[in-house]
Amino acid sequence: MGFGSYEVEKNMNSCFLYPGQGSQKVGMADFLASDKEAIDLIQQADNILNLNLSKLIFEGPFEELTLTKNAQPALLAVGYAAHKHWVKKYKLQPIAAAGHSLGEYTALAAAGSISYEEALKTVKKRGEVMQDAVANQDGGMVALLGEGRLNDLLESCEGSDCLVPANFNTLNQTVLSGDVNAIDRVVGKAKDFGYKAIKLKVSAPFHSPLMKKAKERMDKVINEIDISPPKWPVASNFTGFFHEENSSAIKKNLINQIEGSVKWVQNLKELAKLNFEGWLDVGPGKVLFNMIPKNDSRKKINHFNVVGDIIR
Repeated sequence: MGFGSYEVEKNMNSCFLYPGQGSQKVGMADFLASDKEAIDLIQQADNILNLNLSKLIFEGPFEELTLTKNAQPALLAVGYAAHKHWVKKYKLQPIAAAGHSLGEYTALAAAGSISYEEALKTVKKRGEVMQDAVANQDGGMVALLGEGRLNDLLESCEGSDCLVPANFNTLNQTVLSGDVNAIDRVVGKAKDFGYKAIKLKVSAPFHSPLMKKAKERMDKVINEIDISPPKWPVASNFTGFFHEENSSAIKKNLINQIEGSVKWVQNLKELAKLNFEGWLDVGPGKVLFNMIPKNDSRKKINHFNVVGDIIR
């Protein structure tokens, strides 16, 4: 069985990656249309959440789908269904997994650490409290591209203490999060310190101290859910390393992740130490696909969010 010029090997050992908020788009589950079980999983979310989530996923409107409270459960539902689809279709063996921000919940659900139902309910609540936490605040995020002098840039900007690194995505991409005025100052000076700055179209300063209220509210929610050790190693965004095999440690990492930075570079570094044949960006979107180190020639890089879309 193949996609494009690449033959997908059955029983291939893979490292699964699950995207976070920002990868959502209307029709993002269309590639699963021929898999009734996968579509049923997505539609189950409607009853679990008492929300017509599947309609938003397949038909939109985008403005409603992209609201944090809707985007987070929508991405989890599609990511979980896609995981089941590709494991069944090609008998792929997950050696380990990681998810970017929200995607960490998808990774844990796919690994059997959190039930699908509890994961959906948890991320819906997560989206609601994150949206509420900044309802009356001016916050945002900015991506810095290049290998510049981050500390010098922040020190040069008045009010830079209101900004923190939110995502260490690649060696050439770091995202800052925090006060919108401080972001504007960074954008104005970024070039002088070796960066190209791009303000992101997001509704909140995720993974920053401005998420403190959301973290406090999610503390109770996360501590009340049932979490067990995952069936395979799952990386923690907060620590950068793999989750310990006990529920209290996993819960603590998920709570701290809301306010802490996403250490994605470290996650991929830890995953790359393992013996597997290919990276698998489960989709939707190509954000994580584009973050996988291009110089890792030992492993194939597969992108399965659109049938026929294997690029390299």
